[in-house]
Amino acid sequence: AASVQVERGEWHLVTIHVIASLPCSRSTAYRAVFAPCTGLLLALCLATPGAARAQPDTTATTRSASWFLLTDGRDAGWTPLRPLPPDSLDAAARLALAWLQRDGYYFARIDSAVVDTSRTPPAVRLHATRGPAVEVGAVEIEGAEAEDQEALRRLLETRPGRPLDAARLEADLDVLLAHYERQGHPLARIVVEDVRLLPGSPPRLGVFLRLEEGPVLRLDRIELDGAERTRAAYAARVAGLRTGRPLTAYDPELLRQRLDATAFFREVGAPELVIEPDSGAVLRIPVEEEPPGSFDLVLGYQPAADGGGGSLVGNGHLILRNLFGAGREMALRLNRLPGRVSSVDVRAADPYLLGLPLRLEGQFEGLQQDSTFGRQRYGLELGTRLAEGVQVFGTVRRELTKPGEGGQRLVGGRQQVARADAYFGGLGFRIARIEGRLNPRRGVLFETNFERGRKERAATDVVGGDTTRARTLLRQERLRAHARLYVPTARRQVAVVGGEAHILLSEAFDLGDLFRFGGATTLRGYDEERFLVPRAARAFAEYRYRLDRTSFAFVFFDLGYVERSETVGLDPLSGFFPGYGLGFQVGTDLGLIVLSLAANPDEPSAVRAHLGLSLGL
Repeated sequence: AASVQVERGEWHLVTIHVIASLPCSRSTAYRAVFAPCTGLLLALCLATPGAARAQPDTTATTRSASWFLLTDGRDAGWTPLRPLPPDSLDAAARLALAWLQRDGYYFARIDSAVVDTSRTPPAVRLHATRGPAVEVGAVEIEGAEAEDQEALRRLLETRPGRPLDAARLEADLDVLLAHYERQGHPLARIVVEDVRLLPGSPPRLGVFLRLEEGPVLRLDRIELDGAERTRAAYAARVAGLRTGRPLTAYDPELLRQRLDATAFFREVGAPELVIEPDSGAVLRIPVEEEPPGSFDLVLGYQPAADGGGGSLVGNGHLILRNLFGAGREMALRLNRLPGRVSSVDVRAADPYLLGLPLRLEGQFEGLQQDSTFGRQRYGLELGTRLAEGVQVFGTVRRELTKPGEGGQRLVGGRQQVARADAYFGGLGFRIARIEGRLNPRRGVLFETNFERGRKERAATDVVGGDTTRARTLLRQERLRAHARLYVPTARRQVAVVGGEAHILLSEAFDLGDLFRFGGATTLRGYDEERFLVPRAARAFAEYRYRLDRTSFAFVFFDLGYVERSETVGLDPLSGFFPGYGLGFQVGTDLGLIVLSLAANPDEPSAVRAHLGLSLGL
């Protein structure tokens, strides 16, 4: 506490003495810290008479003052964090002393204060003596084995030779508790028993901690309160816990985040650890499950082109989640595109193959373009987690391309689509760390996959007037990349930036090799899959205004780049293609409704509209 007395127009600072305590807790391990800013326990600032050079002006007491702290006659560079009027000497003195004590000057004292009200704003100079710098001389941990003392001290940032910082000591206690949690002591308790001066000169501080390890707990079982489908064994794998073993590496918030990231739960509550009489533990986690699947329907309208009428495009996407309560997924997508093009995409994944931390996904993709050609792709993906939200995976694929009647026609002496059989192998990397699955506020998504393969093709060519059946062997390389970055800019506003890239390297291309680019999921403002190219990229910026947990309105700008050299049946193409628009996503009792309107500068009146509806099963 501090006080100011006024005698004969002079301001004097009298004794300041501060003692504080700070209780804290971490998960189920409880800790009380009875050492605040430890220096304040030592701070005993004795008042020395100091005559004020100016009579106090009562009319200035409501105005903010310019504050200066002089230590040993020099400006220390201190200013209060908030404006203070000149009559707030007690508050200013406390702030100034705390600022000095953070650097280890625990014997600092305020000698005098000079108030100059002839200036605007008034100026107040606090004159202080820092005194000797006091460093930590020893750190003792009572309750730990003697052979463990040195190992525990190495975990701490509070060490001999450094000033004692309350925030640093607080972080050190968290480090020690996390260490004992990893060792199977989630109920460990640490208390700052004492902080006192050690005998000798110069003055040094002794920091004395008391440790109570608590019992080693065995995790008997996990109970998911509110779950009807999800198995406890799956939750244990996601959390990285094993029943029947000591409860190590227990972090309740991280556990909650991991379960929430599976997207199988609408809400995951705070885990509760229940201790049983035999030192066993039951982990209870309240959850609310998402529906076991969803059906997404996306319809788009493309305006008239080349003298024809407008066309309706769309796709249906059926997703089954958390099959058999073990996190397995299955998805089926049917896509209807312009020009009598249709495709089907089937995927099935198991996140823990044979109970191991391996994710296996099987894939099938089929594409039929009228009578020109058909293509089938079969693939397997095997991956494992490197860190939280980080995966590495490998892929193998086989691709078959069969020309139809239209694809067998000769164009420029070459068959338009060759019969082909290709094998690819690749390696990929994936990062998924976002807050909020349906309406992210912050986070990052990134995925890249590089594949190399061999393609054997057979086609009819006309050479020198003779028709021959030629077989060729091609080496091909493919790179795909996808990125999203979510950055909050205000309380309800989020900026989203990102892009995609698709690159195919080969000596020759067929229609079945090319990437299909354009439309609602790639380059907005253009017709669905308008561009058939071996190289394409898009960068975009989107600004969202969040309405609630699942709803937002947005505006966007896309910039795409496509490049295609001469390909059988297609002209060369290269250039940049911008697009822009707006839309919204609304969460309703029926499901999610998404509407977007997009256009491009070349066709500003030709607006592409896409309406999406996601229904829970």
